[in-house]
Amino acid sequence: MTTEHIPLAAKVGNFYPIDTTLSYRTHGGLMHGSAASSAIDSATSAKSTAQFAQKPLVKMARLAMSAIDRVSPRLAARLTYTLISSPPRYRPQPGEVVLRASAHQWKIPFQGGWLQCYRWGKGPLCLFVHCWGGRGTQAEVMIRHLIRSEFSVVSFDHPAHGLSSGTCAEMIRMSAATAAVIQHVGPIDTLIGHSLGVAAAAIALRDYELDVKRFVSISSLTHCTWFTEVIGDYLGISRSTLARARRIVDDSYARPVNWETLSVVEMLARLTMPMLLIHDLDDQEIPFEHSQKIRRAVRHAEFQSTAGLGHRRLLKDAGVLELVTRFAGQKVAA
Repeated sequence: MTTEHIPLAAKVGNFYPIDTTLSYRTHGGLMHGSAASSAIDSATSAKSTAQFAQKPLVKMARLAMSAIDRVSPRLAARLTYTLISSPPRYRPQPGEVVLRASAHQWKIPFQGGWLQCYRWGKGPLCLFVHCWGGRGTQAEVMIRHLIRSEFSVVSFDHPAHGLSSGTCAEMIRMSAATAAVIQHVGPIDTLIGHSLGVAAAAIALRDYELDVKRFVSISSLTHCTWFTEVIGDYLGISRSTLARARRIVDDSYARPVNWETLSVVEMLARLTMPMLLIHDLDDQEIPFEHSQKIRRAVRHAEFQSTAGLGHRRLLKDAGVLELVTRFAGQKVAA
């Protein structure tokens, strides 16, 4: 049974009692596997795209890519692959720079390069897995809170992110990096994933023998194909060109990725460990409905909605920090 960590029947800070505030439509049954392009995912993809579609730069990019797609689908697919696999690198905030300087830092070998790793504090071990385009220090406020609460925290920069090497990063590479870090640092008491970091962690737990006791999912998507579909919608390219771009990802590995198997819903539903799901009603990057679909599949998970925090401010909200800390401190039955 899903457990709601909601102490009051009225709004508490940014937390909302889920059953009294939602306006989503209830769908009978779960949709798995090839149903990644279900009605929910299609609707949320359209919602995510609509907010950006009217921006001048997006309009220009859509016009240019649509023209390229008509003339040379192969070139359009190659450009799309570049966007899917080449994350932006942002300058860290001043607080992150200070936090990074205070960490024990080291590198571990990874696919001909290295992963930059960080560790702080002493106590039960939490691992933070950042999102696409993020950094290991991105959850600065949450990391500091966990340290003060007597936890040890490890984080790392994904390939082609932060101080790690590489120019490409997509779900399979990010999941392999997550597994490499877990295998290097030892058993993890609480794994905390944000956004696409949840998908990377879920794939790692499915494909590798990893010792993780608890899982916190923050702002997760339902399926890795959704991320590529949103980029395809932003660019205004055809589905056939998007499929060609995915095949380029396949060609970078010894065997095909098999995109249909990358359902985060199904992967999380197979896990038996204690799980906490958190998502904001006003998330404009990965709409709230994604975690609702996960919630219906992962019946044993706790679920908490928030409001007014969007996609990233959850990582520094006092209520969310206390919730994650409480969950990380729970005992797990042997």
